[in-house]
Amino acid sequence: MVESAKAYRQALSAYPGLSFGLGQSSRQGLGATDQDLVLSHSIDIVGRTAASRKIGEAGLTVALAEARTTLLDVQHEVLIAYFEAIASKQHFKVSTELLQVAESLLVATTKRFEIGNVPEIQVTRARIERDRARQAMLLRQAQSAGTQKRLAGAMGIAEATEIPESASLSEPKVDLSQHPELQVLDAQAGAAQAEARLASKENAPELDITALRTPWREGNSHFGARLQLTWRVYDFGKSRNEARASRKRAEAFQKLRDDAQKLAEAEIRRLDDELGAWRASVQSYQAIQQSASELVQKSQSGFAQGYGTLLDVLEATRALREIEQELIEAELAMNLALAAKYRAAGTVIEVQD
Repeated sequence: MVESAKAYRQALSAYPGLSFGLGQSSRQGLGATDQDLVLSHSIDIVGRTAASRKIGEAGLTVALAEARTTLLDVQHEVLIAYFEAIASKQHFKVSTELLQVAESLLVATTKRFEIGNVPEIQVTRARIERDRARQAMLLRQAQSAGTQKRLAGAMGIAEATEIPESASLSEPKVDLSQHPELQVLDAQAGAAQAEARLASKENAPELDITALRTPWREGNSHFGARLQLTWRVYDFGKSRNEARASRKRAEAFQKLRDDAQKLAEAEIRRLDDELGAWRASVQSYQAIQQSASELVQKSQSGFAQGYGTLLDVLEATRALREIEQELIEAELAMNLALAAKYRAAGTVIEVQD
């Protein structure tokens, strides 16, 4: 579309063409005998070509801004798929670790049952917990594979395998003058203004220069030139109304642009508040996770030494699992809000190949 707009701009920037005429009448004195051979060219003396060039330039600006809008949409789609893939991988890692804990608990419980320290029901409960952990791990594994396929599709590649353990984005630079959607509306307003200028020149004078030859039937051929100035004295309001319509369209685009900027500013403020809340939530969950992890270690150690119960270990492990999952979800929500801010600000991440 950008290349098409460039070609269209070149077409609108072209000067009036050179016309060549060749004719012959069946009888002398019939038809435009003074134009049996003619070469004519219109001279733009009022700036119609310049006005047309402005329309082409505005069209190219629209195409470039729309291309940047498309890039921004693709970036948003990839960022969402990327962060979801990371979160899914983290969930899979947590579920794998919890499965290892559950298997260790089952082994320890079985040994204590064999020596008569715990009843058989605790072995059954440990086995159920191990089976639940295995089922959760298999589900997370499938989800992780699915999000990687979604990421590969968003990136347009066959397979996305390089998924890091974690990732973060810096705050986007907010410069709404570079927002592609606002640039599109600015360019559309400019194009409408250029159309208004062109329409206002419809009734302007036209100057033609013509090279002529005397008719074929005359014995002596002569060549000469003619300068012709013509203009439309009245068009029943056509050009005036076309110019007025274009100016009103430009005003409409400008109002749409102002509304779009206000909405973008409001969305950025909302996302800033949301990001602040999620960052505080992530920090809180990280502190809670540290305490819960220490509790699990103490519970496992106490159970292995015989002065703790399996229920203590299970409850501590379940609490840790819930906290880790909530932390992952909080980090995902924070990253998605940050990706939304990039889109609201119209910021495209610059990367180097």
